[in-house]
Amino acid sequence: MKSRFLSIVLTAVMLFTLSACGQGSTLSILGQEPEAGEKYTLYLGLNDKDTYEQLISTEDALDKANQICAKHAGGYTQLSAKGGWINDDGSMGHENTIVYILYDISEPKLRELLDELIEEFNQSAVLVEKSETAHIYYSTQ
Repeated sequence: MKSRFLSIVLTAVMLFTLSACGQGSTLSILGQEPEAGEKYTLYLGLNDKDTYEQLISTEDALDKANQICAKHAGGYTQLSAKGGWINDDGSMGHENTIVYILYDISEPKLRELLDELIEEFNQSAVLVEKSETAHIYYSTQ
């Protein structure tokens, strides 16, 4: 009788714990139900792939790249960065880089955007990161 009672108590505790964990795992951001989606971060270096030098001013590059992103994506966040690396000869290389953060873009549209960036800026590649996200649009209203 004691072991049966102990089994029932342990089962009840386990079920309570599992249901509490399930309730706690519902993600909310500032009390709002978030949207699930993908976030893409693109890193566009501005050095030409053939000359290894920046052939266009950063300001002109920003204008062109922003137009390309606006044409293919519903919206974007643009950041400016500098990249650095060690060359084979031990010298330090540097490159101005434009970073774009994109939400709500299909992979076919993303591919079109990337193909145009690569062609326009004579790049061998653009680094792309993909993250699964949960996000809200916060407002005081």
